[in-house]
Amino acid sequence: MRRRMRRSGLLRAAALMAAATFGLACGPTLPESGPPSPPAGASPASVASTANSAPSAGTWIAARVEQPAAIEAAPTDAPAFCSPCHPILGTYIDALVSFHGGLLAFGFDQPPSHAALWSSADGAAWRRVAGFPAPEGSSIAAAVAGAGGAVVAVGTSGGRAAVWSSTDGASWTLTLLTGPGSSAAETLTAVSAAGSGYAAGGYVESATAVRTASLWRSPDAKGWTRSEATVPAGPSEVTGLAAVGPATLIAVGIAGDERRGTAAVWRSTDGGASWSSVVSPALAIGRMLAIASSRPGVVAVGELQDQTGAAAWYSTDGSTWVAAARTGLDNDGLQMVMTAVSPTNSGFVAAGWRTDAGNGSAVVWRSSDGRAWVHLPQQPTFSGAGLSSILGSPVLMVAGTMGWPDTHAAQVWTAAGG
Repeated sequence: MRRRMRRSGLLRAAALMAAATFGLACGPTLPESGPPSPPAGASPASVASTANSAPSAGTWIAARVEQPAAIEAAPTDAPAFCSPCHPILGTYIDALVSFHGGLLAFGFDQPPSHAALWSSADGAAWRRVAGFPAPEGSSIAAAVAGAGGAVVAVGTSGGRAAVWSSTDGASWTLTLLTGPGSSAAETLTAVSAAGSGYAAGGYVESATAVRTASLWRSPDAKGWTRSEATVPAGPSEVTGLAAVGPATLIAVGIAGDERRGTAAVWRSTDGGASWSSVVSPALAIGRMLAIASSRPGVVAVGELQDQTGAAAWYSTDGSTWVAAARTGLDNDGLQMVMTAVSPTNSGFVAAGWRTDAGNGSAVVWRSSDGRAWVHLPQQPTFSGAGLSSILGSPVLMVAGTMGWPDTHAAQVWTAAGG
Protein backbone atom coordinates (compact mmCIF):
# COMPACT_ATOMS: atom_id res chain seq x y z
CA MET A 1 0.00 0.00 0.00
CA ARG A 2 1.13 3.55 -0.55
CA ARG A 3 1.05 5.07 2.90
CA ARG A 4 2.06 4.54 6.48
CA MET A 5 -1.45 4.00 7.80
CA ARG A 6 -2.29 1.64 4.95
CA ARG A 7 0.90 -0.30 5.51
CA SER A 8 0.07 -0.64 9.21
CA GLY A 9 -3.42 -1.70 8.26
CA LEU A 10 -2.13 -4.50 6.06
CA LEU A 11 0.11 -5.87 8.79
CA ARG A 12 -2.68 -5.53 11.30
CA ALA A 13 -5.10 -7.33 8.98
CA ALA A 14 -2.85 -10.35 8.78
CA ALA A 15 -2.40 -10.49 12.53
CA LEU A 16 -6.12 -10.17 13.28
CA MET A 17 -7.57 -12.41 10.58
CA ALA A 18 -7.44 -15.54 12.72
CA ALA A 19 -9.28 -13.84 15.57
CA ALA A 20 -11.92 -12.49 13.23
CA THR A 21 -12.86 -15.94 11.97
CA PHE A 22 -14.09 -16.94 15.44
CA GLY A 23 -17.25 -14.88 15.10
CA LEU A 24 -16.16 -11.59 16.60
CA ALA A 25 -18.49 -8.66 16.23
CA CYS A 26 -17.79 -6.61 13.17
CA GLY A 27 -16.48 -3.70 15.22
CA PRO A 28 -17.50 -0.86 17.48
CA THR A 29 -20.20 1.59 16.61
CA LEU A 30 -18.97 4.44 14.46
CA PRO A 31 -18.83 7.84 16.10
CA GLU A 32 -21.97 9.87 15.76
CA SER A 33 -21.53 12.72 13.34
CA GLY A 34 -22.33 16.04 14.98
CA PRO A 35 -22.98 19.44 13.50
CA PRO A 36 -20.15 20.94 11.47
CA SER A 37 -17.61 22.84 13.54
CA PRO A 38 -16.60 26.42 12.75
CA PRO A 39 -13.76 26.84 10.26
CA ALA A 40 -10.20 26.71 11.53
CA GLY A 41 -9.26 30.08 12.96
CA ALA A 42 -10.56 30.03 16.50
CA SER A 43 -8.47 31.92 19.01
CA PRO A 44 -5.66 30.09 20.81
CA ALA A 45 -7.59 30.68 24.03
CA SER A 46 -10.46 28.52 22.83
CA VAL A 47 -8.13 25.60 22.08
CA ALA A 48 -6.36 26.02 25.41
CA SER A 49 -9.75 26.05 27.15
CA THR A 50 -10.54 22.69 25.56
CA ALA A 51 -7.27 21.24 26.87
CA ASN A 52 -7.89 22.56 30.38
CA SER A 53 -11.44 21.22 30.53
CA ALA A 54 -10.61 17.81 29.05
CA PRO A 55 -10.23 14.72 31.24
CA SER A 56 -6.89 13.41 32.43
CA ALA A 57 -4.43 12.12 29.84
CA GLY A 58 -5.48 8.57 30.74
CA THR A 59 -9.03 9.20 29.51
CA TRP A 60 -9.80 9.96 25.87
CA ILE A 61 -12.90 11.54 24.37
CA ALA A 62 -13.83 10.68 20.79
CA ALA A 63 -14.59 13.74 18.69
CA ARG A 64 -17.46 14.16 16.23
CA VAL A 65 -15.93 13.79 12.77
CA GLU A 66 -18.03 14.55 9.70
CA GLN A 67 -18.13 11.53 7.37
CA PRO A 68 -19.32 10.84 3.82
CA ALA A 69 -22.87 9.46 3.59
CA ALA A 70 -21.61 5.97 2.68
CA ILE A 71 -19.64 5.77 5.94
CA GLU A 72 -22.53 7.05 8.05
CA ALA A 73 -24.88 4.45 6.55
CA ALA A 74 -22.62 1.41 7.01
CA PRO A 75 -23.62 -0.73 10.03
CA THR A 76 -20.67 -1.98 12.09
CA ASP A 77 -22.06 -2.94 15.49
CA ALA A 78 -24.18 -6.01 14.74
CA PRO A 79 -22.63 -9.38 15.71
CA ALA A 80 -21.83 -11.48 12.67
CA PHE A 81 -19.80 -14.48 11.57
CA CYS A 82 -17.94 -12.87 8.72
CA SER A 83 -14.97 -10.59 8.26
CA PRO A 84 -15.24 -8.26 6.59
CA CYS A 85 -19.04 -8.11 6.64
CA HIS A 86 -19.41 -5.04 4.44
CA PRO A 87 -17.69 -3.63 1.37
CA ILE A 88 -14.29 -2.16 2.22
CA LEU A 89 -14.60 1.61 2.33
CA GLY A 90 -13.30 4.19 4.71
CA THR A 91 -11.86 7.54 5.67
CA TYR A 92 -8.44 7.95 7.26
CA ILE A 93 -6.61 10.74 9.09
CA ASP A 94 -2.82 10.65 8.85
CA ALA A 95 -1.78 14.16 9.95
CA LEU A 96 -2.83 16.72 12.58
CA VAL A 97 -1.68 20.37 12.51
CA SER A 98 -2.30 23.34 14.78
CA PHE A 99 -2.65 26.33 12.47
CA HIS A 100 -3.76 29.95 12.97
CA GLY A 101 -5.30 29.10 16.33
CA GLY A 102 -7.40 26.27 14.92
CA LEU A 103 -6.82 22.62 13.99
CA LEU A 104 -6.53 20.79 10.66
CA ALA A 105 -6.62 17.05 9.94
CA PHE A 106 -5.43 15.56 6.64
CA GLY A 107 -5.98 12.14 5.12
CA PHE A 108 -8.01 10.45 2.38
CA ASP A 109 -11.17 8.54 1.48
CA GLN A 110 -11.38 5.25 -0.40
CA PRO A 111 -12.40 3.74 -2.75
CA PRO A 112 -11.44 5.35 -4.99
CA SER A 113 -8.80 7.31 -3.13
CA HIS A 114 -9.36 11.06 -2.71
CA ALA A 115 -7.39 13.42 -0.47
CA ALA A 116 -9.42 14.82 2.44
CA LEU A 117 -9.23 17.74 4.86
CA TRP A 118 -11.14 18.42 8.07
CA SER A 119 -11.05 21.55 10.26
CA SER A 120 -11.95 22.17 13.89
CA ALA A 121 -11.99 25.13 16.22
CA ASP A 122 -11.71 23.11 19.43
CA GLY A 123 -10.88 19.47 18.59
CA ALA A 124 -14.32 18.25 19.70
CA ALA A 125 -16.12 18.59 16.34
CA TRP A 126 -14.58 18.34 12.88
CA ARG A 127 -16.11 19.37 9.55
CA ARG A 128 -15.08 18.39 6.04
CA VAL A 129 -13.56 21.30 4.12
CA ALA A 130 -15.48 21.73 0.88
CA GLY A 131 -13.61 22.61 -2.28
CA PHE A 132 -10.33 21.06 -1.14
CA PRO A 133 -8.31 19.87 -4.20
CA ALA A 134 -8.80 16.09 -4.21
CA PRO A 135 -8.42 14.46 -7.64
CA GLU A 136 -9.15 10.76 -7.94
CA GLY A 137 -6.06 8.79 -6.98
CA SER A 138 -4.89 11.38 -4.45
CA SER A 139 -4.11 10.99 -0.74
CA ILE A 140 -2.25 12.88 1.99
CA ALA A 141 0.26 11.29 4.36
CA ALA A 142 1.84 14.17 6.32
CA ALA A 143 1.54 17.90 6.99
CA VAL A 144 3.39 20.70 8.79
CA ALA A 145 2.89 24.36 9.65
CA GLY A 146 5.96 26.28 8.50
CA ALA A 147 7.73 29.30 9.93
CA GLY A 148 6.63 31.37 6.93
CA GLY A 149 2.98 31.24 7.94
CA ALA A 150 1.92 28.48 5.55
CA VAL A 151 0.67 24.95 6.11
CA VAL A 152 1.99 22.27 3.76
CA ALA A 153 0.63 18.75 3.22
CA VAL A 154 2.23 16.04 1.09
CA GLY A 155 1.13 12.80 -0.52
CA THR A 156 0.40 11.58 -4.01
CA SER A 157 -1.98 12.30 -6.88
CA GLY A 158 -2.26 10.29 -10.07
CA GLY A 159 1.02 8.51 -9.38
CA ARG A 160 3.01 11.73 -8.88
CA ALA A 161 4.36 13.27 -5.70
CA ALA A 162 1.91 15.96 -4.60
CA VAL A 163 2.03 19.02 -2.32
CA TRP A 164 -0.93 21.00 -0.97
CA SER A 165 -0.19 24.47 0.47
CA SER A 166 -2.20 27.28 2.05
CA THR A 167 -1.60 30.50 3.96
CA ASP A 168 -5.04 30.66 5.57
CA GLY A 169 -6.29 27.04 5.81
CA ALA A 170 -9.20 27.82 3.48
CA SER A 171 -7.72 28.39 0.00
CA TRP A 172 -5.39 25.64 -1.22
CA THR A 173 -2.91 25.14 -4.05
CA LEU A 174 -2.13 21.63 -5.31
CA THR A 175 1.32 21.21 -6.88
CA LEU A 176 2.33 18.04 -8.72
CA LEU A 177 6.08 17.46 -8.71
CA THR A 178 8.11 16.27 -11.68
CA GLY A 179 7.32 12.61 -12.19
CA PRO A 180 9.90 9.80 -12.01
CA GLY A 181 8.93 8.39 -15.42
CA SER A 182 6.01 6.73 -17.13
CA SER A 183 6.60 3.31 -15.57
CA ALA A 184 7.04 4.50 -11.98
CA ALA A 185 4.95 6.27 -9.34
CA GLU A 186 5.99 8.51 -6.47
CA THR A 187 4.54 9.19 -3.04
CA LEU A 188 5.60 11.72 -0.40
CA THR A 189 5.14 10.42 3.14
CA ALA A 190 6.92 13.07 5.25
CA VAL A 191 7.43 16.83 5.38
CA SER A 192 9.26 19.24 7.67
CA ALA A 193 9.95 22.94 7.91
CA ALA A 194 13.57 23.60 6.93
CA GLY A 195 14.53 27.09 8.06
CA SER A 196 12.31 29.37 6.02
CA GLY A 197 11.59 26.59 3.51
CA TYR A 198 10.52 22.95 3.49
CA ALA A 199 11.87 19.43 2.97
CA ALA A 200 9.83 16.39 1.97
CA GLY A 201 10.54 12.71 1.53
CA GLY A 202 8.94 9.49 0.40
CA TYR A 203 9.68 6.93 -2.28
CA VAL A 204 9.57 6.16 -5.99
CA GLU A 205 7.91 2.82 -6.77
CA SER A 206 8.98 1.02 -9.91
CA ALA A 207 6.76 -0.98 -12.24
CA THR A 208 7.88 -4.09 -10.33
CA ALA A 209 6.86 -2.56 -6.95
CA VAL A 210 10.42 -1.85 -5.77
CA ARG A 211 10.65 1.32 -3.68
CA THR A 212 13.56 3.76 -3.66
CA ALA A 213 13.78 6.60 -1.15
CA SER A 214 13.32 10.11 -2.52
CA LEU A 215 13.90 13.54 -0.95
CA TRP A 216 12.88 17.04 -2.04
CA ARG A 217 13.35 20.65 -0.89
CA SER A 218 11.53 23.93 -1.51
CA PRO A 219 11.98 27.56 -0.46
CA ASP A 220 8.24 28.31 -0.61
CA ALA A 221 6.23 25.04 -0.89
CA LYS A 222 5.52 25.77 -4.57
CA GLY A 223 8.83 25.27 -6.38
CA TRP A 224 10.41 21.91 -5.53
CA THR A 225 13.81 20.42 -6.41
CA ARG A 226 14.99 16.84 -5.96
CA SER A 227 17.71 16.54 -3.33
CA GLU A 228 20.91 14.58 -3.65
CA ALA A 229 20.78 11.56 -1.36
CA THR A 230 22.77 8.41 -0.75
CA VAL A 231 20.34 5.49 -0.60
CA PRO A 232 21.10 1.92 0.50
CA ALA A 233 21.28 -0.89 -2.01
CA GLY A 234 17.93 -2.55 -2.53
CA PRO A 235 14.54 -1.16 -1.56
CA SER A 236 14.27 1.91 0.68
CA GLU A 237 11.82 4.62 1.63
CA VAL A 238 11.51 7.74 3.78
CA THR A 239 8.78 7.69 6.45
CA GLY A 240 9.60 10.70 8.66
CA LEU A 241 11.41 14.06 8.70
CA ALA A 242 12.42 16.46 11.49
CA ALA A 243 14.52 19.61 11.76
CA VAL A 244 17.14 19.66 14.54
CA GLY A 245 18.62 23.06 13.69
CA PRO A 246 18.28 25.97 11.23
CA ALA A 247 19.95 23.95 8.44
CA THR A 248 20.13 20.43 9.91
CA LEU A 249 17.44 17.84 9.20
CA ILE A 250 17.06 14.13 9.91
CA ALA A 251 15.09 11.73 7.71
CA VAL A 252 14.15 8.23 8.87
CA GLY A 253 12.69 5.29 7.05
CA ILE A 254 13.15 1.70 5.97
CA ALA A 255 16.01 -0.12 4.27
CA GLY A 256 14.78 -3.31 2.62
CA ASP A 257 11.28 -4.76 2.53
CA GLU A 258 8.63 -2.64 4.26
CA ARG A 259 7.61 -5.62 6.41
CA ARG A 260 10.98 -7.22 7.13
CA GLY A 261 13.53 -4.48 6.51
CA THR A 262 15.42 -2.42 9.08
CA ALA A 263 15.71 1.26 9.91
CA ALA A 264 17.36 3.80 7.63
CA VAL A 265 18.51 7.30 8.61
CA TRP A 266 19.71 10.22 6.51
CA ARG A 267 21.17 13.55 7.71
CA SER A 268 21.36 16.92 5.96
CA THR A 269 23.34 19.96 7.11
CA ASP A 270 22.46 22.25 4.21
CA GLY A 271 18.71 22.66 4.59
CA GLY A 272 17.82 19.49 2.70
CA ALA A 273 19.83 20.10 -0.47
CA SER A 274 21.93 16.97 0.08
CA TRP A 275 21.65 13.98 2.38
CA SER A 276 24.11 11.38 3.65
CA SER A 277 23.31 7.98 5.15
CA VAL A 278 23.82 7.42 8.87
CA VAL A 279 25.24 4.11 10.08
CA SER A 280 24.45 2.97 13.62
CA PRO A 281 24.20 -0.57 15.08
CA ALA A 282 20.89 0.22 16.76
CA LEU A 283 19.18 0.62 13.39
CA ALA A 284 19.19 -3.16 12.84
CA ILE A 285 16.51 -3.86 15.48
CA GLY A 286 13.55 -2.59 13.47
CA ARG A 287 11.91 -0.12 11.11
CA MET A 288 11.52 3.61 11.80
CA LEU A 289 8.10 5.03 10.86
CA ALA A 290 8.15 8.52 12.42
CA ILE A 291 10.49 11.06 14.02
CA ALA A 292 10.25 14.09 16.31
CA SER A 293 12.78 16.61 17.57
CA SER A 294 12.75 18.52 20.85
CA ARG A 295 15.16 19.97 23.40
CA PRO A 296 15.99 16.54 24.89
CA GLY A 297 17.06 15.32 21.43
CA VAL A 298 15.67 13.35 18.50
CA VAL A 299 13.30 10.40 18.84
CA ALA A 300 12.27 7.88 16.17
CA VAL A 301 9.56 5.25 16.58
CA GLY A 302 8.37 2.19 14.70
CA GLU A 303 8.36 -1.56 15.20
CA LEU A 304 10.78 -4.43 15.75
CA GLN A 305 12.22 -6.15 12.71
CA ASP A 306 10.34 -9.40 13.47
CA GLN A 307 7.04 -7.59 14.20
CA THR A 308 6.89 -8.73 17.85
CA GLY A 309 6.64 -5.31 19.46
CA ALA A 310 7.02 -1.58 19.09
CA ALA A 311 10.45 0.06 18.87
CA ALA A 312 11.89 3.47 19.70
CA TRP A 313 15.29 5.10 19.32
CA TYR A 314 16.99 8.18 20.79
CA SER A 315 19.76 10.43 19.44
CA THR A 316 21.22 13.78 20.48
CA ASP A 317 21.74 15.01 16.92
CA GLY A 318 20.70 12.22 14.53
CA SER A 319 24.23 10.90 14.01
CA THR A 320 24.39 8.14 16.64
CA TRP A 321 21.32 6.22 17.79
CA VAL A 322 20.47 4.20 20.91
CA ALA A 323 17.51 1.83 21.20
CA ALA A 324 15.00 2.69 23.93
CA ALA A 325 14.33 0.34 26.84
CA ARG A 326 11.93 -2.47 25.99
CA THR A 327 9.61 -1.84 28.97
CA GLY A 328 6.23 -0.67 27.72
CA LEU A 329 6.94 -1.61 24.10
CA ASP A 330 6.14 -5.34 24.21
CA ASN A 331 2.81 -7.03 23.52
CA ASP A 332 3.44 -10.61 24.64
CA GLY A 333 5.20 -11.33 21.36
CA LEU A 334 2.32 -10.04 19.23
CA GLN A 335 2.47 -7.13 16.86
CA MET A 336 2.45 -3.62 18.29
CA VAL A 337 3.54 -0.58 16.29
CA MET A 338 4.39 3.04 17.03
CA THR A 339 3.30 5.01 13.97
CA ALA A 340 3.56 8.64 15.14
CA VAL A 341 5.48 10.73 17.68
CA SER A 342 5.29 14.35 18.82
CA PRO A 343 7.19 16.59 21.26
CA THR A 344 5.41 18.00 24.31
CA ASN A 345 6.35 20.49 27.02
CA SER A 346 7.55 17.57 29.16
CA GLY A 347 9.10 15.19 26.61
CA PHE A 348 7.42 13.11 23.91
CA VAL A 349 4.17 11.26 23.19
CA ALA A 350 3.72 8.47 20.65
CA ALA A 351 0.73 6.71 19.11
CA GLY A 352 0.07 3.49 17.25
CA TRP A 353 -1.90 0.26 17.56
CA ARG A 354 -1.59 -3.31 18.78
CA THR A 355 -2.97 -6.74 18.04
CA ASP A 356 -5.21 -8.03 20.84
CA ALA A 357 -7.85 -10.67 21.51
CA GLY A 358 -10.53 -8.63 19.77
CA ASN A 359 -10.38 -6.30 16.80
CA GLY A 360 -7.08 -4.66 17.71
CA SER A 361 -6.81 -1.37 19.55
CA ALA A 362 -5.09 2.00 19.55
CA VAL A 363 -2.16 2.65 21.90
CA VAL A 364 -0.59 5.83 23.31
CA TRP A 365 2.77 6.17 25.07
CA ARG A 366 4.59 8.91 27.01
CA SER A 367 8.31 9.50 27.55
CA SER A 368 10.23 12.25 29.31
CA ASP A 369 13.44 11.69 27.34
CA GLY A 370 12.82 9.18 24.51
CA ARG A 371 14.88 6.52 26.30
CA ALA A 372 12.08 4.98 28.39
CA TRP A 373 8.39 4.80 27.45
CA VAL A 374 5.23 4.33 29.50
CA HIS A 375 2.30 2.55 27.90
CA LEU A 376 -0.78 4.58 28.91
CA PRO A 377 -3.88 2.68 30.12
CA GLN A 378 -6.06 1.26 27.38
CA GLN A 379 -9.44 2.88 26.77
CA PRO A 380 -12.70 1.21 25.67
CA THR A 381 -13.04 3.87 22.95
CA PHE A 382 -9.74 2.66 21.45
CA SER A 383 -11.10 -0.81 20.60
CA GLY A 384 -11.06 -1.48 16.86
CA ALA A 385 -8.99 1.66 16.25
CA GLY A 386 -5.54 2.40 14.88
CA LEU A 387 -3.65 5.67 15.30
CA SER A 388 -1.44 7.30 12.68
CA SER A 389 -1.05 10.88 13.97
CA ILE A 390 -0.46 12.64 17.27
CA LEU A 391 -0.35 16.29 18.33
CA GLY A 392 1.41 17.13 21.60
CA SER A 393 0.31 20.76 21.96
CA PRO A 394 -1.58 23.01 22.46
CA VAL A 395 -3.85 20.07 23.29
CA LEU A 396 -2.92 16.38 23.44
CA MET A 397 -4.72 14.77 20.51
CA VAL A 398 -4.49 11.57 18.48
CA ALA A 399 -6.11 10.58 15.19
CA GLY A 400 -6.47 7.65 12.84
CA THR A 401 -9.35 5.36 11.98
CA MET A 402 -11.81 3.13 13.82
CA GLY A 403 -14.35 0.44 12.95
CA TRP A 404 -12.02 -2.48 12.18
CA PRO A 405 -12.49 -4.96 10.56
CA ASP A 406 -15.23 -3.52 8.34
CA THR A 407 -15.86 0.13 7.62
CA HIS A 408 -12.99 2.43 8.60
CA ALA A 409 -14.08 5.85 9.85
CA ALA A 410 -11.62 8.69 10.42
CA GLN A 411 -11.53 9.56 14.10
CA VAL A 412 -9.92 12.03 16.51
CA TRP A 413 -9.56 11.64 20.29
CA THR A 414 -8.64 14.40 22.75
CA ALA A 415 -7.18 14.32 26.28
CA ALA A 416 -5.65 16.79 28.68
CA GLY A 417 -1.89 17.23 28.92
CA GLY A 418 0.75 17.73 26.32
